[in-house]
Amino acid sequence: MRIVFIGSTRRGYLTLEALAERAAAGAHELVGVVSLAQFPNETDRFEGQIAALAAAHDVPLVETQWMKDRDYRALILDEWQADLAVLVGVRILLPDEVWTAVPRGCWTVHDSPLPAYRGFAPMNWAILNGEAEAAVTLFVLSEEMDAGDVIARASVPIGPRDDAPTVYRGVCDATVRVIVESLALEAAGGAPRTPQDDTDATYGCARITDDGWLDWRQDTAALDRQIRALAPPWPCASTTWRGRTLLVHRAEPAPTPRRWVGRVPGRIVGRDADAGWVDVLTGDGTLRLHTVQRPGKAPRAAASLIKSVRASLGSTPWQQQSRIEALEAEVKRLAALLEPEG
Repeated sequence: MRIVFIGSTRRGYLTLEALAERAAAGAHELVGVVSLAQFPNETDRFEGQIAALAAAHDVPLVETQWMKDRDYRALILDEWQADLAVLVGVRILLPDEVWTAVPRGCWTVHDSPLPAYRGFAPMNWAILNGEAEAAVTLFVLSEEMDAGDVIARASVPIGPRDDAPTVYRGVCDATVRVIVESLALEAAGGAPRTPQDDTDATYGCARITDDGWLDWRQDTAALDRQIRALAPPWPCASTTWRGRTLLVHRAEPAPTPRRWVGRVPGRIVGRDADAGWVDVLTGDGTLRLHTVQRPGKAPRAAASLIKSVRASLGSTPWQQQSRIEALEAEVKRLAALLEPEG
């Protein structure tokens, strides 16, 4: 088989590494690499490593962002003469003329047990929803989102204290494993292709930064899952302290919480300067914050920043209204200064 790789990110790099090693061993031919630029805000970048790997194995490389800068159908099918395309870390819509024309199809992965959790951020949603496991599904790209025939699945356990980076490492390992095993089956006569049952499909919506705001009225378990699901290098769960944004890197339910009958969700009720934690009341218990960060500053122990048990995290409705009124007043003041005299 003549295989072309299209992708990006750590998982894409690890997949390409496995494809290159198997090509060197004679299992297949790796005939081309299309390296996709990662998003500007991503700090865990792999464009350089993908380029170096392609060069080390003398594989043609094209770097792009949207696959609109040239005729990729001609490149992949006519110049590289690919039989099959493997897509990992692709966050763009592949041009129809490419995926519909590759003889053995375009294989891609989704971080869920399809048809469950089709759509966006499936691994993060699995942690947020308290699932016992995430998954990787290898399937054939089709016109409808995440709906193509399934080739293979692998489960990825989610432990009680696992966060997004921990689960992602399991997802990376499972991705490489299912692709390598399925390529061996394809070379031996054909990997299985099982249609999905659309009646079993569930979906996850796209997540934005605002979805990470912590509502301290929620129960402790839900807040804990939210923080773990968005741990760095994901954008982090957020709250406010003294009217400014505070990112929460690491937390856990307090191990031996007091029983608070005078409860103000978001109120700091405990602090250990030596251990570095602070305890925050939730809707039903207490969450212990270990590591926090001001945007643009270095992460630090929560107790090194928050030093008062009279402080509260999060904004009350009257505080939000007060800020809105202050902003409106400032807008009026600036508008008056800009008005021409006379």
